[in-house]
Amino acid sequence: MKKMKLTVFLLLTGIISSTHLLAEASDGTNLIKLTDSDVSSIQVIRLKGTDDSRIFRMTDGYDERIIRKVINWINTSSPSEQATELEADKVPLLLKINMTNGNLITLEPAYNCKGRLIKRCTPVDGEIVLTKNKNKIRFTSQELYDWINVGWKYEPVGPTKEELLEETLFTRYFSVIEKDFPDFIMCPRIDSVERIKGDKRRHLVIASALNYSGHHAPSYDRVIFTLIDTPENGIKIIKIRKKSNVSEKETLKQCRW
Repeated sequence: MKKMKLTVFLLLTGIISSTHLLAEASDGTNLIKLTDSDVSSIQVIRLKGTDDSRIFRMTDGYDERIIRKVINWINTSSPSEQATELEADKVPLLLKINMTNGNLITLEPAYNCKGRLIKRCTPVDGEIVLTKNKNKIRFTSQELYDWINVGWKYEPVGPTKEELLEETLFTRYFSVIEKDFPDFIMCPRIDSVERIKGDKRRHLVIASALNYSGHHAPSYDRVIFTLIDTPENGIKIIKIRKKSNVSEKETLKQCRW
């Protein structure tokens, strides 16, 4: 009877222990489950060689798409049973994930090291170590591994907020000159915006653009128009000026090339 009780006790202990380990594994897995609302920005930093670095922000429309891609790679990764400890001087790249709650998550390419006195470390293709709140988890994601090592450098850079604002305003203002200048939609620019008597709702605007049909290279024509934008009168053009065959220097300045 005592032997049976001991056997039952050992079985229960094993079950409890296994359950505990599963809980720990579940907790570990949860370390790499993120949502879009959790992340404010990510930054890749090269720790060796050149001082390359790039930050991607959720507030930027182009960067947001890239961040969502990285989050998906993390969430769909596979756990690895390899060691999570890293040799600090071996890691050439670091991905920082800045959380909206102020916390920080870091991801580093994983290495396997051998030897006691002299350690020899080699990178493991496709494997990454994630650190969150001093807890480490190692996982496999070939896409994310390749992106951290190389891919981030080739992500497209979208237009600045100023450029987007210019295009938005120009679209609004172009509607009033479209009849006479339908081809002037290339490289739109808002050259200046001034408040009329300091009123935030009334503006004096100078805008310009090149003619898209200017395939008669090497030169383009440029139109510059001045208008008044007010709530009571809408958009009213007060001056239009056309410059033919503008110089290459002026063309480059217009298009920010």
